[in-house]
Amino acid sequence: MNYRAGKFFTSIKIDPEKQEKLRRGPKAQKQLVIYFTPRSGSSWLTETLSLSNCLGRANEVFNPNFIPNIAQSCNATSLDTYIDLIQRRLNTRGVFSFEITWHQLQAVFDDTAAFMSHFGAAQSAWLIRRDIVAQAVSLAKMVKTNVAHSPTADAQTQQHAEASFVYDPVLIRRWLTHILAAERGTEAHFAEYELSPLRLTYEDIMAAGAERTRAEFAEYIGIREIPNINAIPKHSKLGTSQNIDFAVRFRQDEAMFVQDVEEERMPWLAQNQKLKVR
Repeated sequence: MNYRAGKFFTSIKIDPEKQEKLRRGPKAQKQLVIYFTPRSGSSWLTETLSLSNCLGRANEVFNPNFIPNIAQSCNATSLDTYIDLIQRRLNTRGVFSFEITWHQLQAVFDDTAAFMSHFGAAQSAWLIRRDIVAQAVSLAKMVKTNVAHSPTADAQTQQHAEASFVYDPVLIRRWLTHILAAERGTEAHFAEYELSPLRLTYEDIMAAGAERTRAEFAEYIGIREIPNINAIPKHSKLGTSQNIDFAVRFRQDEAMFVQDVEEERMPWLAQNQKLKVR
């Protein structure tokens, strides 16, 4: 029994007919777990992969904020049932993919063994950001202004967020430490279970573009052909010159701290794959 996840299913109202109909659907044959850290391009990647209609939906099905609504749509009253049914509901031509952060994994599953009991045979990818200072500034700004993604923020909203976000080294350091903790936990998870994920960075997928990124994932999970897609992802970069200025300032103010962080991350970044630029 997953005691930690039980709270997400207490208010679910079951429609037995809909549940049984979903249960009879085929379960995906391929699983892809995309581990990520916040503000690493994960929303862009979700949209990019889902547009292919053959690489899964790549959404955050284990985000504690999303589980109750998804569980209701699946008529799932326990974590085990939820995991079974989402692999049927989100089966895209035999592929089930999802994104998860280290903190989400800890919030939902009792331990890593419980998670791996379901996804130990899955292929995995690891998305981080090479510039963790810029990432921390972006995360601090998102938390402070509640503006997360370009498709849901018009120009006026973005301008207001820009005006209301002031330089705060304590806040930036707090969120940088949060990101680093997630990286440490995920790297330890990979080592414990001897996982060799497809390692990518925000900077590389942005430079490579949607088509090349989809092709990389398709090759990695063994999909021979993906359809030509004319649609362009709606998600775009929200960072501004303000983000750049704050990152430069933080690097100056916290030079020793940043140096220690970058030295720790160096072996992880050295393993990242290089994508061909579009």
